[in-house]
Amino acid sequence: MGKILIIGANGAVGKSCAQKLKDKNELVLISRSKEGDIENSTNITSFKLDINDYENTQKFINSIDYEISGIIFALGSIVLKPFTQTSIKEFMDVMNSNFFNIANFLHNSIDKFSDNSSVVFFSSIAASRGFKNHTAISSAKSALKGLSVSLAADFAPKIRFNTISPSLSYSKMSNFITSNEKVAEGLGKLHPMSRLGNGEDIAELAVFLISNQSSWITGQNFNVDGGRSTLITK
Repeated sequence: MGKILIIGANGAVGKSCAQKLKDKNELVLISRSKEGDIENSTNITSFKLDINDYENTQKFINSIDYEISGIIFALGSIVLKPFTQTSIKEFMDVMNSNFFNIANFLHNSIDKFSDNSSVVFFSSIAASRGFKNHTAISSAKSALKGLSVSLAADFAPKIRFNTISPSLSYSKMSNFITSNEKVAEGLGKLHPMSRLGNGEDIAELAVFLISNQSSWITGQNFNVDGGRSTLITK
């Protein structure tokens, strides 16, 4: 049996995924800082690694001496700026953080995957629904959705690829928005479920998609968004 990698294991979604998977799976937890990691045990190993660092990422991949049964890429960034105020460098940085680092990791590790393995990406509803000031992040997350569906075709039936597209949720990277309680409450009311999401909401689906319970699901995108992408209730 292979191991499941959770990249971004110290984020809200990554932590929730690790908690839900730790009892029945061998996990490799990867994060830029080891603060707050689940305590190591016989079936959990933690690594400090920033996959934006290609050299160290390659060293880590070269050290893998086991089969990968799944990867949850629970990482990304949020940049909200008007298009005219977003520099090309900022576009490139957002693409690196949300697309190229993931593509690079997979490009170098794909031959280590076991049969019947699974990969879960995280995009955003902003990749399919227009929101003001989202041009950079929407572009990067749209690219990730395209990568997912194309890889699903390339590697079927050996590896499944699926994408989860959340709406705004409580997390480290959204803290600059959600730390203001009044702002968070107001944004929550824009959702038919009348609240913002959290790591638990999103992790439930990720854990299902990484497991063999979803063995006939590949090349799909799932909105986990409190109904915001499809419903108007007011």
